[in-house]
Amino acid sequence: MRKKLITLVCVMAMPISSYAIDTVETLDGGVLTGTITSITKKTLILETSYAGDITLQRSQIKGFDTDQTVFVRLQNGATLEGQVHHDGDGQLSITDQDETITTATKTVVETWQTEATDPQILRTQAKIDNLQGTWSYQASLDIVGKKGNSDQFGASVLLDATRKSIKDTLKFYGSLEKETKNDVDTADEIILGSEYTAYYADPWGWYVRGEVEQDDFENLDLRTILGSGLNYRVFNEEDHSLELRSGLGYRHESFNDGTTESSPTLDFGLAHEWQFADWARMTNQLTYAPAINDFADYLLTHDSGVNIPIGFSNYWNLRFGLRNDYKSLPADGREKLDTSYYSRLQLKW
Repeated sequence: MRKKLITLVCVMAMPISSYAIDTVETLDGGVLTGTITSITKKTLILETSYAGDITLQRSQIKGFDTDQTVFVRLQNGATLEGQVHHDGDGQLSITDQDETITTATKTVVETWQTEATDPQILRTQAKIDNLQGTWSYQASLDIVGKKGNSDQFGASVLLDATRKSIKDTLKFYGSLEKETKNDVDTADEIILGSEYTAYYADPWGWYVRGEVEQDDFENLDLRTILGSGLNYRVFNEEDHSLELRSGLGYRHESFNDGTTESSPTLDFGLAHEWQFADWARMTNQLTYAPAINDFADYLLTHDSGVNIPIGFSNYWNLRFGLRNDYKSLPADGREKLDTSYYSRLQLKW
């Protein structure tokens, strides 16, 4: 019985002696307890068992105490390690094993726990990553099938690789579309392309792009499109961005009957992204390339869609969209407008 009583007393005493209890005093006299995970110039994050993580504004904090050793960076760049206590009059004392240093609370730029990485190192690494750029990849698959009075099967595959930094963006992409109906091919298209954009004086930049296309059902053996010019970021937020471009280009087309067409073109484009909800992101792409010697001869491509994540995955999503390809002067016997409604399974990593 005595052993059980001693054990119970020890267990009840453990939280008091083993866990850090930091305190934060606010200007209105309130006192909050928990664990201070980090402090920045503007905020203090307090981890609590009763309300989760609480973010407090530094401007509303009178002072704070830490129960365990933390790292403290001051305005002069000095980094100290020790326990922090405040005197209620705007002064802090930082105590380590050898000495105690007193400073004004407002001189604290940031703090972090001893087991965490220095925020300055993280910021430096982020800047390096932003300058060097990081690669991202995406694969999409769309399959349509029907069996019965008529047999139909269609599939489209899209792949792209993008390296993006704060200074430039490089993108490679390709797509393949095949479709048969009653054993007769009804779609056979291949597109390969690349784009490079450099922002020399944000929001201004320049771009160069190239694309090749083969489509038997347009009687098109090969179409080559080149373009280059100026790029302008109207706005560039994480959840909403819009870019416009304008330049000159060149288009060459060779057809299955042996004829060819070539012409210099103007090159216009629009790229728009909008995270209008936590669960949905819209993207819109538009390109317009009229021939300089005949404005009635132009290509217009439009693609709009909404990406919706599957479950809680950061990799898988569904895309529902619409694509229009308009050729003002199509080959004989071909339609001017080719419209596709699609739903795709996408993997991004």
